[in-house]
Amino acid sequence: MLQTIVVSLLAGVGGLWLATRFIPGVAFAGSWQELLMAGLALGVVLIIVRPFIGLISLFLRLLILGAVSFAALWVLQLVFPQLNLQGLIPLLSTTGAVIGISFVLSFFGKGKL
Repeated sequence: MLQTIVVSLLAGVGGLWLATRFIPGVAFAGSWQELLMAGLALGVVLIIVRPFIGLISLFLRLLILGAVSFAALWVLQLVFPQLNLQGLIPLLSTTGAVIGISFVLSFFGKGKL
């Protein structure tokens, strides 16, 4: 957690400084102390926004995993006639079960969902 805070603060300060030095059209007319304060403020914003970005990316990962699982199950029942998912609700429910188990197991493995 402390590492995340430090990295975000350094990213705000360093990114703002690099932008003022090397990107045409970006300027900062204040002192280096004011630039430091502005960069730290940007870092604080990054710290606050990061959890929300994590939630959004989690939602997108679940959505993509759901779409892939849905399609795979649909194709799987064509390839394996022994598997019979009658209708949309059983297909969606099975997709939900696969996603749920994948999500739980991702906490036990090295990789993340």
